[in-house]
Amino acid sequence: MRTVIEKRTIILYIVFSIIMIVLIGALFNQIARYYVTSAYEDQLMGEAPYIAEQIGQSSMNSKQNTLDDYSRQFNVDLFYENPSEERILHTFQNDQLNVIRTIRNNTDDFGYATLINNRLMMTYTYDNQDYLTITTKPLPLPALSQTIWWSVFAFSLFTAILLWRFGNRLYDSYVEPAIQATETSKELASGNYEARVDELPYGVASELGLLVNRLGRHLQYVTTKYENQNSRLKTVVNNMESGVLLINEKGMTRLVNDAFINQFETKSIPFIGEIYYDVILQDQINNAIQEAIFTEDKLQQTIETHDGRFFELYLAPIKGQESDWRGVVIVSHEITEIKRLERVRKDFVANVSHELKTPVTSIQGFAETLLDAPAMDEEKRGQFLTIIKKETKRLNILVQDLLDLSVLEKEGYSLKRSEFDAQSLVEDVTAVVKSQIEANSLTLKFNCDHELKIKADYYRIYQLMLNLIHNAIQYTEEGGTITLDVLHDGESIVISVSDTGIGIPKSAHERIFERFYRVDKARSRHSGGTGLGLSIVKHIVEAHEGSIALDSEEGHGTTIYVTLPQ
Repeated sequence: MRTVIEKRTIILYIVFSIIMIVLIGALFNQIARYYVTSAYEDQLMGEAPYIAEQIGQSSMNSKQNTLDDYSRQFNVDLFYENPSEERILHTFQNDQLNVIRTIRNNTDDFGYATLINNRLMMTYTYDNQDYLTITTKPLPLPALSQTIWWSVFAFSLFTAILLWRFGNRLYDSYVEPAIQATETSKELASGNYEARVDELPYGVASELGLLVNRLGRHLQYVTTKYENQNSRLKTVVNNMESGVLLINEKGMTRLVNDAFINQFETKSIPFIGEIYYDVILQDQINNAIQEAIFTEDKLQQTIETHDGRFFELYLAPIKGQESDWRGVVIVSHEITEIKRLERVRKDFVANVSHELKTPVTSIQGFAETLLDAPAMDEEKRGQFLTIIKKETKRLNILVQDLLDLSVLEKEGYSLKRSEFDAQSLVEDVTAVVKSQIEANSLTLKFNCDHELKIKADYYRIYQLMLNLIHNAIQYTEEGGTITLDVLHDGESIVISVSDTGIGIPKSAHERIFERFYRVDKARSRHSGGTGLGLSIVKHIVEAHEGSIALDSEEGHGTTIYVTLPQ
């Protein structure tokens, strides 16, 4: 059915051709009938007067014979009627009597030939009111019409077959390839670049199909190349840690990566294709973009978001080949960590300066006093020298802690790992802090498996335990208890130091391991602490790829857990 519908043009041409042939056949049939009738009429018009004259001169008794003679001689049928005597003579056969009735019904047509029932009839009237009708034999008009219509049928059939075969050949060779080329072109225009013209006949249609296929391959190549480039671009842009935003000359967003959306507060509506200030809720960014658009110049700004993060914005105009402005690209780098490190550095410098200034000032002051008063009594001099010694010791401890931190933070630092007995380490540590424990009226408890072995850097773990216990001593009141536990937990060693001291408020938990941070600054300085102990502990744990945790509540003591993988 689809093929018939597709070839309806050929069918319409065939139907139209047959209709035209039928019309021409009908016209030709009428013309042929006219010429045949005219020929017979001319012949009748020429012979009729002679026949009528000769029959009129014959006697009534011999008229029948005369009629028969002239009928045979001129190949006509004759009808003679004498109304006065009601006598009728004719040359018709018995099966032709209906012609006689026709003649008698048409006796009013005198003097000219009339075609009735395929016969030409001509009537002559004599002076005595007798009349003679001369009738030709039946004209071959039915046979002529039949021949013409059979010819029309044959020619129509021939034309239909010829048009069908020629039309199909034309359709298959030109129309169908053109339709295929059109459909393929529509597919290509809609984005299906894999569409091709399958059948390629010869001639112009073949060239058209080849051109369409070549166009399809080229579009597919260009599209694939563009998609690959676009995919690579998206992959690169979306995997950048920096945020990227591209805005065209109309202020509409054309490209954005996930980093930018995650960095800043934006609306959840589709981001691409919107005006930038409709989707970006950060006023500082919108103002920077507006300034870059108006000035068409590079711009760099540092902004702070509502949640306390810092970002460095770089805005640069995009210009075409003719230096016409095409938009602006924004690249954002998060510098929160850099800002934090800057703050830490500033705090570190300030703290180091303060920590160094205090003992140095004390040493300088007491030394100048001793120099300016040589006659000072020995007891006073001894007090001053003791203070100088104490401040020098404090200064030495501070410098040593700074050196330890520097070593631990140094890139490429490696531990001197070894396997040692945990019990021996605990005994060495308790022996060092025993005098300080007793001086502060504290109780030290320790719990350690006698057969427990530790694989780590002995000196650094020793330093870790000392710092934790010294820190517990500083913040535990007289009569308090400090507990040191060294336990085996699966594939790790857990070292915990607990005290019954003043505890650490929740607000200080996040900063407790920072350099120079003290919960009670006056108590720490009075006890000779530098504020670097827990920071050194954290770096030692990180060097061992371990973890450190804090459990403390203000007024209820503190427990620090150190986990070292084995």
